[in-house]
Amino acid sequence: MAENNTSTLNPKKIYLKDASFESPGSPNVFLQGQAQPDIDMNIDVTYNMINEEQTFFDVILQVTTTASQNGSTMFVAEIKQAGVFEVQAEDENHREIILHIACPNMLLPFAREELASLVSKGGFPQLLIQPINFESIYRQRLAQQAESQQSQNH
Repeated sequence: MAENNTSTLNPKKIYLKDASFESPGSPNVFLQGQAQPDIDMNIDVTYNMINEEQTFFDVILQVTTTASQNGSTMFVAEIKQAGVFEVQAEDENHREIILHIACPNMLLPFAREELASLVSKGGFPQLLIQPINFESIYRQRLAQQAESQQSQNH
């Protein structure tokens, strides 16, 4: 018999919460060779409940990218892409999964476009973000929390 899944996800608004770009080595960074820079990318997903009925959430996908070459920073670009989502889940665990996996998957194309635009406007070649496995990130976060709780209990 199939499970009756009563969870729903309804995006209400997608918006750019914050964006920043820094190129601390400009203009000298443009005079260096065109070698491929080292790219470091950090991703974080957070959310805030925005109504007492616990159905509307502000989900924030933060992508911070740092490009460096020969030990010096070429640029740092940070995007906080957000969305207001109506989430109705059968239980708290399922709601967490929706907020940490499904919502960021909806936000990623918008963050990808904004980040590529910022980097290009900064004078650098377009930066393309590869697909991100938010389920894997969520599972790693759960494992780290469990490990942290275990070490605190000993």
